[in-house]
Amino acid sequence: MARPEQDLVRDGTPLRELAFWLRDLRAGSGLTYARLAARSGYSISTLQEAAAGRRLPTLAVTLAFARACGADQEAWQRYWTHVRRALDSGSTVAPTPPWDAELPRPDDLRRADGPSGTDDPRHADGNQPPPETDELGSLPPAGTPGSPPDGTPRSKEARTVRIAAASGLLLVALGLTGGLWLALSPDPPAHRDFASVVVQNKVAIGPTTLVEDKTPAYLSSETISHCAARGCKLAGTEMWSGAKLVVFCWTRGEKLTNEDITSAGIAANKGGVTSDLWYRAKWKDGRTGYFPAVYLVPTDRGGSGLAHCTG
Repeated sequence: MARPEQDLVRDGTPLRELAFWLRDLRAGSGLTYARLAARSGYSISTLQEAAAGRRLPTLAVTLAFARACGADQEAWQRYWTHVRRALDSGSTVAPTPPWDAELPRPDDLRRADGPSGTDDPRHADGNQPPPETDELGSLPPAGTPGSPPDGTPRSKEARTVRIAAASGLLLVALGLTGGLWLALSPDPPAHRDFASVVVQNKVAIGPTTLVEDKTPAYLSSETISHCAARGCKLAGTEMWSGAKLVVFCWTRGEKLTNEDITSAGIAANKGGVTSDLWYRAKWKDGRTGYFPAVYLVPTDRGGSGLAHCTG
C-alpha cells in the first residue's frame, strides 16, 4: 500500500540530492507513484524508497525510474555512478548532475555547432576520457542535442545562453593551445576500403585491473547490447582477446562501456572506455555483422580510416 511521501530536507549530501532529483523528475513527468510503478515494473514502495534519501537505490531501480519518466538514461547512469563514487569515498558533498552542469562537454559543443560532431569517430577514441570522467560536465541529449533530461526545469533560452558562453570560453582556450584544437578536429577523410582490427574482450575493474570477460565477444545483426539474449547474435561468431576481424565501415549504435561501473576507483582505470561506435565486419563464412569498438584494442577504436556505413 502506498504511503504518503515524507518531506525531504535538501542538505547537499549525495543521497539527499539523488532523492531530490528523482522527486523532481517524477513531479515534472506528472506521474503518480502508482503509474510510475506500472511503467517501471517496480513496486510503489521500492520507488518511494529510491526517492527517500535514506540509502542508495540500485542502478536498475534508478534507471527504471528515469525511463518511466521519459528521462535520459545515460545521464542518469552517469549521475548514479558519481553518487556511488562519492559515497564510496566518504564524501558528504553531492556531485553535480549532468543536466545541472555549468559547461557542456567539448563534443556536446561540436554537436550544437553543426554536423561535424555527429559521426566523428574521434569521440570513440580510447585515448579520450569517457563521458563520466569529463571535468567539464555535460548537458546530455534528450530529443535535442545539448538538452537536459525530460522533466528537468531548464528553458531553451537558458540553454542557448549557457552553450554560447561555454563556446566562447572554449574558443579562447583553443586559441591559446593549438594542440587542443587538433585533438577536437575531425579525422582526415576516409581512404581505406577495409581494415584488420584486433579484439580486446576485457573488462575494466577498479583503478587498474583489466581482465578477460567471462563471456566471449561476437558479431550481431544490430548495434545493440546483449544480443545473445535479444535474438540478434550471429551464431558461431564467438571471439576472445587476440582474435582478428576484417571491418569495412563504421556506424553509430547503442553506447557501451567495458567498465564495471560498480567497482571502487573505476574512474582512474586507464583501460576503461565508453563508445557508441560499431564496425561492420565480415565473418570467415561470408556473413556480416556489427562489432562494438569498446571491445577492440585502443588503437582500433577510432574508425580505422574507414567510411561511414551506408544502407
